[in-house]
Amino acid sequence: MLLSGTQMHVITFLFICIETVILFYLVIYRFARPDDKSTKLNIALILLLILYNVTGGFLPDPNLPGSFFIQESIAYGTGFITPCYFPYYVHKSFALEKMKFHAYRGVVFFLVLPYIVFVTLFAASGNLDTAKNLLIIPVIYALWVIFTLISSVKVKYQNDFSIRGAKEEVAVLFLSLTPWVGLPIIDYFNLGQAVEATTTNTGFLLLLALQLKQHIVRLREEHERLITSEEQLLKWNEQLQEEVRKRTQELERISREERLTQNCKLYSFTTREIEIVILVYKGYSHKQIAEMLFIAERTVAKHVQNIFEKAQVSNRLELSRKLDMV
Repeated sequence: MLLSGTQMHVITFLFICIETVILFYLVIYRFARPDDKSTKLNIALILLLILYNVTGGFLPDPNLPGSFFIQESIAYGTGFITPCYFPYYVHKSFALEKMKFHAYRGVVFFLVLPYIVFVTLFAASGNLDTAKNLLIIPVIYALWVIFTLISSVKVKYQNDFSIRGAKEEVAVLFLSLTPWVGLPIIDYFNLGQAVEATTTNTGFLLLLALQLKQHIVRLREEHERLITSEEQLLKWNEQLQEEVRKRTQELERISREERLTQNCKLYSFTTREIEIVILVYKGYSHKQIAEMLFIAERTVAKHVQNIFEKAQVSNRLELSRKLDMV
């Protein structure tokens, strides 16, 4: 069923609507995440699909300006351009290094040049069916690309196809190539615009879906790593605060002991008396001080009595207060 007054099938129009919605989403996401390079690749893919559907849906139409030759050349041109983008897209989006030749050179030799020959032959003969014979070149080239594609995935996953990601990539990338192989066949046998639109759009949308899925997985992994980093940073911050607290207490303790030692000199305490004053200041009993200094407890008591007399105090509390105030 065609749209009123056009040559476009309803199915083609529905795909255009779906892809336009996707395009708006990608553009909005692009503004939100300008550093995300994969979005540019996806926008280009969607734009090519929309362009392909519009030209393939509307052309040729005798009610539109331009000769039959020009309209068909444009329609077939978009049919050649979209597969040209495929190797570059998978090379960049899925990090398939072995696709580099096809991304930059292969498409020129086996798609761009054949299209130029196609247009030239079409113009010279005036017969579209004659020019269609050249469509065998993109079909054969697509088989080569499929072989390279499988090899690229094998290298990427180190020949381990048991990995889920490897299986997904091989399956979806193979399906996305189906339009490339099938489009010339569909066109050659005139199977209709509905079949053509369904085949081409489904394949490339599957490719886009796989890329978006992997992109979402990467974003989730980045988010999880960010949360882990924040938790580690919080833990390190707590540890640092605890370490600072301990160091501060240690410095305060050392500062108090140094001040206490300096103040002891004002009362002409002997070296042994200063040792005992520090231990008394810390709250140790006569017995504990005796054990720590390896002297008799009565000797400690005698030293403490001398310390009290020199400092003119009668108990430990007064001694501590007086040494702190000096």
